[in-house]
Parts: sequence; structure tokens; C-alpha cells
Amino acid sequence: MHRRDLASLSALSLAALTLGVGCPDEPSKPAGGAVATTTSAASTAASAGKPSAAPRAPEATGQAAAPAAPEGKGTIKGVVKLTGKPVEMKVPTARKDAPVCQDKPIVHNAVVVNDGKLKDTLVRIAVGGVPGSWKAPDARAVIDQKDCMYEPRIQGVVSGQQVDIKNSDRTLHNVHTYKGSETLFNQAQPGGADPLTKTWNDGIIKLTCDIHPWMRGFVVVTDHPFFAVSGDDGSFTIEKVPAGKYRLEAWHSRYGLKTAEVTVTEGADAKPAQVTFTYAGTEPEPAENRDELKGLW
Repeated sequence: MHRRDLASLSALSLAALTLGVGCPDEPSKPAGGAVATTTSAASTAASAGKPSAAPRAPEATGQAAAPAAPEGKGTIKGVVKLTGKPVEMKVPTARKDAPVCQDKPIVHNAVVVNDGKLKDTLVRIAVGGVPGSWKAPDARAVIDQKDCMYEPRIQGVVSGQQVDIKNSDRTLHNVHTYKGSETLFNQAQPGGADPLTKTWNDGIIKLTCDIHPWMRGFVVVTDHPFFAVSGDDGSFTIEKVPAGKYRLEAWHSRYGLKTAEVTVTEGADAKPAQVTFTYAGTEPEPAENRDELKGLW
């Protein structure tokens, strides 16, 4: 055999060895370290004949991604009533002796009732009660410390929404926040200082001030935007609600939780779903806000 033929055979043999040798891919593992035991036909077909992709961060397992939030056109309207005698509100005694705060003898606002209608009750569709997922709005919620009070006293935000806490007073305040009995943060804030920006994912957040113990505010965090706060006349409106049956929750910082069922419809002839929440005024204080009035006057 000629030397040129031997060289050609050697080259072919080397190429065959090179093509025939390879390292098998290891099966990917889901988050948590458990090895996947099934493979869908669709994923097998999609990967056939394609080179291995670059490794990706493991995805969360055990729950499918939530669908996009539905567009709603329904409305829930209602009113919050107090049938019993409300707790009498007075000017906190300590306020009269506090510099700057003493300039305005403001009556405390834990219970505000006008003609039997209860203000500052947060009403929402229960957490997890609306299918879909909602991105936190870009607009920030604002809490201001003004006249030695938190304004507004109560508001709702969507999970992850940024909240700016301001101090418009000419005095030092101390923002002390709780979730249940747990302190979330405790920070002094001089008058005119930059806002404290916070986010929360769930729960009822209580804001207090260690310097001025009568100050109280609340942020109710929900996984969707379907909530409202009752106004001076006790009324509230929740708009752009998808059609369906829902469990509503009304929460007042003095009288606690009430629930109701409501059916929302859509269409040209659809009318707002109507609901009334009624407090007797004898309800026990909620766990999230016990003893607010103790020792204030």
C-alpha cells in the first residue's frame, strides 16, 4: 500500500474516533435538589436535534405562573355603618404638653362617625380572591406626618408597592412600624428629612411614634388593587372588578373585621354590586391594634 493511502486511512480513523466520543448531558434538577422524574413529549421534541443551551437559573417548582390579570368592568359600591354609640374622641392629654404638637388641639381620629356612617374602614376583596396576578403600580403611596398625626390614617397598597413616609412637621418623629407584635423597623425622622421609602408584601402594617404615643396609622397590603377606604359619609367604591363572586372584607382599626359575599356582573345593563357593613360598636379591638386609646386622656 502506498504511503499516501496510509495517510488517508489514518486521517479517516481519527475523524471517526473524534465524532464517536462524547459526554452525555446530566439531567437538569429543579429548585430544591429533587431530580425530575417525568419529561413532557413537547419538551423532548423541541430539544431534538438542537445543541445544548447555556445553563439557566432554576425556576421555582410546585406552582404554575399566574395568568395575567383580567380586565374588569364591574363595580362594587357600599357603605359602612355604626349602629351603636361610638367611643367619644378627645384631644390626647400628652398632645397638650408636646412642643409643636400643642399648637393645634386636634381631636383624636380612631373613631369618626357622621350620621351613623363610619369613616376609615378599609374594604377589599379577600387576599387571593381574584384570579390572576397584579404588578405593583409605579405610583408611590404617601404617608405624611402632619400636625402630629399620620395622614391618611389608613390606606391600601398592592404587594410590593413603594410607600414614602414623610415628616412635614417642625419636630422630630419616630416611625415605629409593626406587623402584629413584630417590629419591622424603628427609625427617627427629623422634620423636613428625606422620605423613608418602604415596601411590604402582605399584612396590616401599623405605624406609631415613640415620641408622640397618640400617633397611629395603618397600611393594608393586598395582592390585587381591588380595595377602597370609606369616606366621611361611610361610602366606598371599588372599580374595574372582573365579573364573579367574591368574599369582601371590611377592617376597622377599632372594631375589627366584617365579611360579606358579593356577585359582580359586567355588561351594558350591569349595575354595581351593593353591600352594607354594619358595626354595633361593641366589637372587641382587633389583634393588630389593641389598646390604642389606653391612657390617651
